[in-house]
Amino acid sequence: MVDEEYEIIPTSPIRRIEKRIDRIETTSSSSESRRLIEQIIELIKSNQRVIDDIVKSNFELRSEMSKVPGKIDQLISSMSEFMELLKTSATEDTVSEISSNVMEPVVGRIGELVEQGKKGFDATQAMLTSLDTIDKRMKRLTAQIAAMYRR
Repeated sequence: MVDEEYEIIPTSPIRRIEKRIDRIETTSSSSESRRLIEQIIELIKSNQRVIDDIVKSNFELRSEMSKVPGKIDQLISSMSEFMELLKTSATEDTVSEISSNVMEPVVGRIGELVEQGKKGFDATQAMLTSLDTIDKRMKRLTAQIAAMYRR
């Protein structure tokens, strides 16, 4: 006869422990998935805030840059009026003490300043064109990013 020992153990506590372990295992993976999804959503929101800030900054920059051509036009007209006044005053008898030879370099320099103002105006126009292109590209990029997040 073989000496074997037997012990009777109730299986219901063991079954409860197994079920509890299964529940813990499934809950931990879903909470990690939930946490990952929350992080992704926060990243999307953060990206959207950055895009909104860029679009807002771009709009404000375009708004400010659109004021520049008018200011340059005012400067050019003021400089033209000033040059006309200088030319007139150089030829009048009331300013006979100042010879036209003395005024010529001043008038020439003012002419150069007007030309530089015109060049600045042209550069500003080119910059506005570039900003318009950037704005279009930003809108297209924003639309692409939004479309990616909708999928």
